[in-house]
Amino acid sequence: MSARTDKLRKKLAAGQPSPGMWSTLASPMAAEIVADAGLDWVIVDAEHHPFNPETLLHILMAFRGTDTVPMIRVPWNDHVVIKQVLDLGFEGILTPNTNSVEDARRAVEACRYPPVGKRGAGWTRPGQYGRDQGEYVRTANESIFCAIQIEDIRGTEDIENIVKVPGVDWILIGPTDMSGTMGLFPQINHPDVAEACAKIITTASRAGLPSGSGIALETPEAIREGLALGAQIVPIGGDVTMFRKAIDDNLDMFRNTVGQGAE
Repeated sequence: MSARTDKLRKKLAAGQPSPGMWSTLASPMAAEIVADAGLDWVIVDAEHHPFNPETLLHILMAFRGTDTVPMIRVPWNDHVVIKQVLDLGFEGILTPNTNSVEDARRAVEACRYPPVGKRGAGWTRPGQYGRDQGEYVRTANESIFCAIQIEDIRGTEDIENIVKVPGVDWILIGPTDMSGTMGLFPQINHPDVAEACAKIITTASRAGLPSGSGIALETPEAIREGLALGAQIVPIGGDVTMFRKAIDDNLDMFRNTVGQGAE
């Protein structure tokens, strides 16, 4: 087990909140800045953003020597895709639209070697190109994070059973897509959507399973509300949003300083 995944597992097992962020810029340099920031984890969003295998490999290199766990949201809960990114060296998987016990079991199987799962043997890079292959194979099943994302109201209705699936390490919620399955798209703050999301977090918390919202919690109030529900997984933002906000704020500062207003 890698030192950083072991550290994060112990932190979550102790019930502590864990800060991380979304990475959507297909840039190894941006990833390096993020990886060195001191976050517990970063999720590269390959579901909605332009990442190819070579770029993902270069991004993973940016995490070497840091304490930040590199994770990836794959485009779909697909055995082939999960196998490929784990063989690149990602240390955690997040599967989107994983809304039932069967979906959750499929994600776990793809993340684990036999006899626990069905992951294929192809550990060249994570096994240090053969130098540490035995250690990687021995510890991968207990080291790799298998996180699932519930994005359908069906997942809320089946949450009592989903939290019992062996091998699921985290649960994240996709409030926007969930609102669409409730006929409320994209009203993520609608009371019915909030209630459905809260049910997932509180149920997971009672089961001792770390959980949280996939939506970034960017204010003290939002973080406190999430923690009060029992959330441990706390995304504090995304690289694109932070980059854009910094540019906008600095440009506003310049305009206000020289008296140009907000032209």
